[in-house]
Amino acid sequence: MSIKKIGIVIYGVCKNRSGFWEAWTDKAKELICMIGYPPTHAGISGTSLSENLRTLQRSERKMRTVIANGEPVCSLSIYSLPKNYHTALDSNCWLCINDQTWNRYSKFAYCEMNLEESSEELIERIKSALLDFIEMEQCEIFTMDKSQVPFNYVIKGQGNDVSKYPTLDILLRTDRK
Repeated sequence: MSIKKIGIVIYGVCKNRSGFWEAWTDKAKELICMIGYPPTHAGISGTSLSENLRTLQRSERKMRTVIANGEPVCSLSIYSLPKNYHTALDSNCWLCINDQTWNRYSKFAYCEMNLEESSEELIERIKSALLDFIEMEQCEIFTMDKSQVPFNYVIKGQGNDVSKYPTLDILLRTDRK
């Protein structure tokens, strides 16, 4: 049985301000709890802690210290992973904010969760929370089978060959006016 995921992505420029990354960490943890899961892991890039998925319980204090010491953060993700996960793709849900440039819309805030656990009200609350952290150029809400890795669509699929994502269903696309 395939699992359907819903993705909420806001492309644009991060609203960097004092305490931005700490506030994002707190908000992402809060949103994961709102979705119905405990936040369990974090991933951060651009700092001395980069490239490793770490448990929040063991690393959150280190992560906050690195941020407070001014190390440049490129992206920060918070996950809810089940006990016997194999990769980050096994997440129940996760949120990410990215402040580095790869392509036209490479700076973004993103939330991914199971479609069956979403509601219109929850999606709107998450979208509103993401907008607190990013100046919207474009917003997209979509569904896709988990096996097609929805995050790949976020970072490289849009504007490219969407036929690579046959289960993609774009529910909403809004551009800044």
